[in-house]
Amino acid sequence: MYKRLKGKKLIVLGATAGEINLIKRAQELGIYVIAADYNTDYTLSPGKLVADEAWDISWSDIDELEKRCIAENVDGAIAGYSEFRIDSLIQLCERLDYPCYSNKEQLEITRDKKIFKDTCRKYAVPTVKEYSTVESVDKYPVIVKPVDRAGSIGISIANSKEELEKAYQYAMDLSVTKEVIIEEYIYQGGKIDLYYAIQDGEIKLISSCDTINAKNNGFERVVQSAWLYPCRNEDKVLEKSDNTIRKMIQGMGIKYGCIFFSGFYNEETEDLSFFECGFRLEGGHQSTYVEQRGPFNYLDIFLNHALLGETKDVYNSKIDKDLKCLTINLYGKKGVIKSIKGFEELDKYPECTLSLCQSRIGESCDDTQAILNKLGMFAFSGKDSMVLKERVEEAYKLINILDENNQDMIYDKVQNNEILNW
Repeated sequence: MYKRLKGKKLIVLGATAGEINLIKRAQELGIYVIAADYNTDYTLSPGKLVADEAWDISWSDIDELEKRCIAENVDGAIAGYSEFRIDSLIQLCERLDYPCYSNKEQLEITRDKKIFKDTCRKYAVPTVKEYSTVESVDKYPVIVKPVDRAGSIGISIANSKEELEKAYQYAMDLSVTKEVIIEEYIYQGGKIDLYYAIQDGEIKLISSCDTINAKNNGFERVVQSAWLYPCRNEDKVLEKSDNTIRKMIQGMGIKYGCIFFSGFYNEETEDLSFFECGFRLEGGHQSTYVEQRGPFNYLDIFLNHALLGETKDVYNSKIDKDLKCLTINLYGKKGVIKSIKGFEELDKYPECTLSLCQSRIGESCDDTQAILNKLGMFAFSGKDSMVLKERVEEAYKLINILDENNQDMIYDKVQNNEILNW
């Protein structure tokens, strides 16, 4: 498909289960892939088992990576799914004169939630209400986060002053910069996400989604059990935000890559507000769905730019707006994992666009925080909601994750009516 990529050597910073799809896509395009992190136990870094070569070097050890990349004639580097790895990517690319889709200024805007919200206000992108101090909070519940962590790390929901003080300290402990943000916890609106791809400065909306939260979340947890693509209210959300978001992306000087904006939309009041964004590969792993729907597999944007410095070979197909995708997240109850079965069987379904196990036997799962251990995820795409519902039912039967007492460890399962009503 991309003749200029064949035979190129690429180093991937990170080797978690999350990197596997990226590694496999690169290999499909004829790229020789090296996965790097410090783990010598490859069950902790399953990406190394898939890559063509594995380096037991931390992705944050820039000095050692630089030496090895020069010695091994590596052509480019890539990272995703973590702002910390993107930070290392920027440093490594600067030293080796590799193309890099992001720079430090862009990273800070998308990594630091306070800087992000300041930038949103500059471009009139609506944001969630925040409180400057613990003492200024006058309404509960609130959600408390480290300003510099993603993936729900360090997040808590507080329903009282006592809970707020504990949540604040927890977020502070997990913040690298020792900064915390307190926001209004919006529970009367649904979480939505907008995903944009940028090719040589041209901005394209590639997908949007709604969120199904776990039934037992209450005001204690922020577990997202499913994402539904596209967002049911996409037209209304875009009418309120698309122009200002595009101006913000342009103002940030972004020329290549993908960026997502996460927010809340209330169908009754039509209120819309955003609370974070990420200028990186995201954990929804929707690349196969976006390729089927159009305009392209967005992993190709990152791979082409990492090795060639541009993306002119990436073909843009027509978008099929009727194609849906249902992505199911599996989170764990408290316990130790005894057995995992079923993920490999999902590939037999033609509608399956994702099957990813993110847990391992012997892993201990905790339930004391707002976010739980991620066990895995899967996705089905199609135009018929009834077929997608049936596939999800079958997948729940196939996937079997048990604890040491042979009890099901899956915290929440999406109900049929939630799929059909979408």
